[in-house]
Amino acid sequence: MRRSKLSTQILWVGLITILLTVIATMILPLVRERSLRREKVLADMTRIWGQPHLILGPVAYGAGGAVEIRRFRIDGDIKTSLRRKGIYRFPFYSAKLDMTGKLAASAGRVVVLSRSRLQIDSASLGNRAVFFGEQNESGVYTYRANVAGQSGDELKISLSCEGLQSLSFAPTTVTAEVRLKSDWNDPGFFGDFLPAEYDISKSGFSASWKLHLPRYKAPDEKYLHLPSATEPEADATDSVIQRRSEVATATALQPVPGRYGVNFYQPVDIYQATERSVKYAILFIALTFLTLVLFETISSAEIHPMQYLMAGSALVIFYLLLLALAEYTGFTIAYIAAAGANVLLLAKYSGSFLLNRRHSMAFASVITLLYSLLYVILQLEEFALIAGASTLFLALVATMYLTRKLDWYGPKA
Repeated sequence: MRRSKLSTQILWVGLITILLTVIATMILPLVRERSLRREKVLADMTRIWGQPHLILGPVAYGAGGAVEIRRFRIDGDIKTSLRRKGIYRFPFYSAKLDMTGKLAASAGRVVVLSRSRLQIDSASLGNRAVFFGEQNESGVYTYRANVAGQSGDELKISLSCEGLQSLSFAPTTVTAEVRLKSDWNDPGFFGDFLPAEYDISKSGFSASWKLHLPRYKAPDEKYLHLPSATEPEADATDSVIQRRSEVATATALQPVPGRYGVNFYQPVDIYQATERSVKYAILFIALTFLTLVLFETISSAEIHPMQYLMAGSALVIFYLLLLALAEYTGFTIAYIAAAGANVLLLAKYSGSFLLNRRHSMAFASVITLLYSLLYVILQLEEFALIAGASTLFLALVATMYLTRKLDWYGPKA
């Protein structure tokens, strides 16, 4: 390339880079729209197949108020299956829960609350069968049973529930032990209390919680409260300290000292990952064009601005391919497929103007390296900034090294 054209070419490349970056950012609304669509599908499925379960209880009441249930234990066996709606798949669970404990004093009522409907298969107190009545109060299912319990009587409740996303519990006793096992091999534990022990394998998981709340006392029945399905729920990513503070300052409305459970729906958020990759578009396009400019500068090749635009368009279409494929295959496979297709396309196309097979292969190698670096940056999250800054620094080092002997002013007259 003639040195006198270098400034003009760099100006063109800069303008094309800005244009393509603007076009790439126009993909972001599409990513968000697809994400909202998935959430709508999930909401529709929960209405049909069941809300995430949050279970509070059992709580026993006597003449003097709440009665402590000692040695409280929950044993749960959870089976899962994937259910599909359109291109989306969500894990559906069916849980069998056995609850046991002993009354610390005489009791006349036992109450269980749940976010979604439960099926109480059997219940007993001492040697007597217990029958629960069901009420739906403001979106919360309430199960009450009148009993004639004495101190030391053993309470047993066997129930089953079905739902999507998560199964969680709110503590109602001073001490509790909860043991869950499932065939789901990608659980996410959340809440104010994490498992004391857990084991995750390809065949499923098992986990146990051991709670000890020496200052806790169940509230009077009229204050017993569980957020309804329509009330905003604390996000699983909220800090434990923040949630405990909210509970401490709103005891009358939310006397539960926390919640804990397991998520069965843990999406690898393809939309968030795709959105983050689009935000790196200007870095990726700039480094790709920088590579082409270097090849053009140190060789005899001449690249027309239109050829820069065509190559850059392939870089932008990559994000559309990534989004479309990820909805079917997951992010990693989609990324490999879209990046591989782009590398092959650019390698073949660059061969038409670099006029040197070695340069074309070197360019393809650089693009492969850039896609690999972008994937690593997307996975790092907390270290993404330092990884991106290091990439820019290394690109500058390579540019300075390759152009150290270049006469930027061109041949003297």
